[in-house]
Amino acid sequence: MVLEISLFIAYLFLGPILWILFAIGAASSRRRMQMLRKRELGIPDPPPLVTILIPAKDEGARIGDCLASALGQDYPNFSVLAIDDRSGDATGRVMDDLAKSNAKLKVLHIDHLPAGWTGKNNALYRGAALATGEWLLFIDSDVILQRDALTRTLAVATGKNYDLLSLILRLETPGIWESILIPLASAAFGAAFMMGMSNSDSNNYFFGNGQFMLMRRTAYDKIGGHEAVKTQFNEDMVLARIMKQSGQRVRIAWGTHLGSVRMYDSLATILRGWSRIFFGSSSGSPWRSVVAMLFILLGCYPAYAAIAWGVYRMLHPVGICTGYPWLGTAGFHIVLMTVQLGIVYRWMGNRAIYALLFPVAAPFILFVLARSVWMCLTGKVHWRGTRYSHEIQPTPTRE
Repeated sequence: MVLEISLFIAYLFLGPILWILFAIGAASSRRRMQMLRKRELGIPDPPPLVTILIPAKDEGARIGDCLASALGQDYPNFSVLAIDDRSGDATGRVMDDLAKSNAKLKVLHIDHLPAGWTGKNNALYRGAALATGEWLLFIDSDVILQRDALTRTLAVATGKNYDLLSLILRLETPGIWESILIPLASAAFGAAFMMGMSNSDSNNYFFGNGQFMLMRRTAYDKIGGHEAVKTQFNEDMVLARIMKQSGQRVRIAWGTHLGSVRMYDSLATILRGWSRIFFGSSSGSPWRSVVAMLFILLGCYPAYAAIAWGVYRMLHPVGICTGYPWLGTAGFHIVLMTVQLGIVYRWMGNRAIYALLFPVAAPFILFVLARSVWMCLTGKVHWRGTRYSHEIQPTPTRE
């Protein structure tokens, strides 16, 4: 009886109470990231030149829409540099065709990846060397921007004196696996890296999202640009860390109203992609993935075990140990968990009803996390047609 009471108390803390704390933390985190909801700040006069850099590899089906959204910005002083990184499809041709009809667009073709570099970092390093803007906006080739995205973000970055401003974009998830898994993986990643806590100059938390990173050129050059992270698989997170450690002001904002992104289009690419993200963002250390796995295993799955035990105790009560406390607590746990996950799905621009499929999604998220741990142990990554096995070099603080 004493053992069962102890187990019940442990479950109470690992289940419902843990999720209450998670819900409070998630709401607080999102509040810290709402700096773009109001139009309180205007752009400087004269407006500084911004260079938008867009690297792409085998994105022929999407790159045209991405470039069109970048070229359609209502900001008065910008140029676009599209970087074709060793594409084997129509990506480069689409870029060249658009450049013929729009003077704001220049194209750089890359046909070789130097040893010790990851593809995206090499592409952006080469592109940044040609960029002339006082500000650099790095966006991924699967991003679609709203017309006022650059104006809104630059106004905040200059008005608040930020050196790096990243956005969390709305997730496009037309497929069922995308709808179920990508928002959940995104939430796990944000929680593992304490995303909202990074919006402070007084702590060591950091966060950057390479889908949209607006960076002051002087700040970029100060840390050594993409050469400083040339071996990294998630350069955005490492750039944010280096910049913050060197005393620069780094922020992440909620920008689902300013742009959208379709990250992956199949179950296989979701599993591979998110494994790489967890692996690369931790610079080869597995502990964040392990903690996330423990959260799922100890903070989620026990609810179903508690229901089963509660039913058993209803049929076989012992003294004061009946099934009612177990069933009531487990029911509250599942409702709380489902409601909070539904809120997270809605925050990401998806349907809250997908939270009901958490029992289906959770094993896949555990697979992603386990695979990222394995990648940390082996150091081997296969991504976008390139196999990498180089060592992730340390990135010292730039003073």
